[in-house]
Amino acid sequence: MDNKVTESIFQVMELGLSNQIIQNHTEDDCLDGGSVTLDGKEMINFGSCAYLGIEYHPALKQGAIEATEKLGTQFSSSRTFISLGLVKELEAELGRIFAKPLIITPSTTMGHLSAMPVIVGDRDAVILDIQVHSSVQMAAQLLKARGVNISVIRHNDMEALEKKIRSLRGKYRHVWYMADGVYSMYGDYAPLDQITALMDRYPELHLYIDDAHGMGWAGSNGMGYVRSRIDHHPRMVMATSLNKSFSAAGGCIIFPNEEMRKKVLLCGATLIFSGPIQPPMLGAALASAKLHQSPEIVERQKKLAELTRYMNRKLRENGIPQIVENDSPIFFIPIGLPRVINPFVRKLKDDGFWINPAAFPAVPMKRGGLRFMMNCHLTTADIDRLAERILVHYHGMLAEEGVTEQGIARNFGIPAFRLKAIDQPAAGLTFEQVPRLQVSHSRSISHIDAAEWNTLHAASGTLSHAFIGALEGIFGTAEQPESRWDFHYVQVRDDKDQTVLSAFYTAALIKDDMFAPAAVSAQIEQERKKDPYYLNSRVVMLGSMITKGEHLFLDREHSGWKEALQLLIDRMQETVREQDATQLMLREFYGELDPELKSTMLELGFTALALPDNMGVKDISWSSEADFLCSLGARYRSDLRREILRFEDDFTVVTEKPASPSQLQECYQLYCNVFERSLEMNVHKLPFEYFRTACALDCFDIIRLYLRDDPRPESARRPVGVMFSYFASDTYHAKIVGLDYEFNLEFGVYKQILYRTLKRANSLGARRLDLAFTAELVKKKIGARPENTWAFVQLMDTFNLQVIDTMSHKA
Repeated sequence: MDNKVTESIFQVMELGLSNQIIQNHTEDDCLDGGSVTLDGKEMINFGSCAYLGIEYHPALKQGAIEATEKLGTQFSSSRTFISLGLVKELEAELGRIFAKPLIITPSTTMGHLSAMPVIVGDRDAVILDIQVHSSVQMAAQLLKARGVNISVIRHNDMEALEKKIRSLRGKYRHVWYMADGVYSMYGDYAPLDQITALMDRYPELHLYIDDAHGMGWAGSNGMGYVRSRIDHHPRMVMATSLNKSFSAAGGCIIFPNEEMRKKVLLCGATLIFSGPIQPPMLGAALASAKLHQSPEIVERQKKLAELTRYMNRKLRENGIPQIVENDSPIFFIPIGLPRVINPFVRKLKDDGFWINPAAFPAVPMKRGGLRFMMNCHLTTADIDRLAERILVHYHGMLAEEGVTEQGIARNFGIPAFRLKAIDQPAAGLTFEQVPRLQVSHSRSISHIDAAEWNTLHAASGTLSHAFIGALEGIFGTAEQPESRWDFHYVQVRDDKDQTVLSAFYTAALIKDDMFAPAAVSAQIEQERKKDPYYLNSRVVMLGSMITKGEHLFLDREHSGWKEALQLLIDRMQETVREQDATQLMLREFYGELDPELKSTMLELGFTALALPDNMGVKDISWSSEADFLCSLGARYRSDLRREILRFEDDFTVVTEKPASPSQLQECYQLYCNVFERSLEMNVHKLPFEYFRTACALDCFDIIRLYLRDDPRPESARRPVGVMFSYFASDTYHAKIVGLDYEFNLEFGVYKQILYRTLKRANSLGARRLDLAFTAELVKKKIGARPENTWAFVQLMDTFNLQVIDTMSHKA
């Protein structure tokens, strides 16, 4: 897993840990399935996936006891060499249920890891539903590492699936679609009839489906949701669980034919190199398999169905929303951010109910909720009490957060709902007294006083009033979608008219692979030759794609700074909805992140994302070149002399701005040369108008490099390097470079333009040189050092990013 993703998950999990809603341990000496004791308090257990409630059944317990007494606690041998006779017995009993060849595995995940790499060939392609279980996605990583073509479609999007099948058929031997029968978060189903129709229509299509959450409670003999709806298709492989409703341990992979089963049995990695299901749980699983073939299972299925219908009815009566209402025993109540979910779950704990929070990374950051399950240990009285407390706390949550039912419905894309009115006030809600703040929102910087803006922002980056006004003129009315930005300005003041926050943000179309590996971007750019806006998304971000610096002025000494920040984010989120954006980003923050700010942003639903390090020379106030050389280490001083200074006399430097359209066009072509090769940070090309405007602005400085002995004819001579820089306050910002690659290797043009930029900044009296991102090794040769750079990000839709992730190994 990418370290950036891991860090985001860690931040959210730490928040849950501090709220004591994850990593809990029961305190019971004995359990009965209906309740658990946590923190000294008995709680009704709505968090169990043992849907049929047979984990305490006498037959299963006796099966485990007898197997332990006869066979011990462990049988430590690879199945390749020897297995307990119970394995053969269990597979025979399960074979009676499924009527197909099968293999039991130590877990469902281990089953995926054995089966998928064997049955999916190098000439096959794989299509993943974006919500397919994490264990399937994990096994798919092994296929990616082998170079198997893997793509992703949106959840249950059968039109997209058929389109993808059509694009892959003829190029690959088999096309595998991988999905869940019952999805573990929302409890919704795969559209099995449509999938079967596609398999009948396209002989290349094969289905790999995980029905772990459908096992037991559905189908004849508990064969699961999938087999309760469709026959076992000749090109279907099904995985299921012997945990959950089955109440034992292990997994089971069911195949369409014996040939495929035999191949997985003999070649599956975890079947060769991992241990088996151990005797106690083999005994329990065998007893469960026999119980599933008895009339008792039918009665338990009926009881669970009645409890599920009753819960659905109580939620409807109370106006409590669900993502989906069906006959699955999994329920999901939409809430929103983790900081709202966590206290909701805590309040239900205080009421005596244990349920599971559903939050990032299992669901998108702003689309978390309450996830709970029905099981046969529960009663209608338990359901009545839980539904009543959810209603009370839902009202309290709406009041405390200042949100509405309509806002939640819009956020989750569900039908409008109205909570049942209650007389009882929500307990435990407090409202902190904060200074009265007023927020102003403008769509043009011309509405903001230039002197005030520059006082707050001009020294913090490329953020002067004049420059941003110029950007408005270029990008505010551009025709091309990638060059058309929406500008927004937010200022928050207190009742004494003191500025607490000031910022500008834009909504723009960006390439989703901006920070992807260059090899991946190269692959995507091939697709963009056919579709220029392939894997592009609208993003709402502080600042703009062309500005740099600390875009957010926030008075952290003011008692209302957190509320001011919330007001800014509220306004940005409105723009996200208006623009149908997939991402909200606050940038940039330099150095080590302040723990309080990081915690506050996490509560607001943002995770900290490490951006590429920013390169800069912090002190360029040296008085001579000799002083500068002394400031470098011996290695970099040697590199500078060998790679840069020895070519210094080969160049003529021109610091006057281009005087004619043709000269500016030459500079623009040099920029285009670099743009075409720069995939390390893949962005859209800047329009020519941007460079024309830069020439007219006093804050821009432009240097051009010419070869003294240019071998080209006089009429063809033009600059071989150009640097467009922004100079404000005491910092010289090298923004955009252009190169003629015909001479770059021989004369080191790029290194030379960096060094001449350093000297130019020094000659103008700058104290610091900002060299932006990328090319760290080269920039270090002129004294630059990296600085940690951060953004706070909230993802509304991860689909395009997951598509890119599937490309990483193919590239």
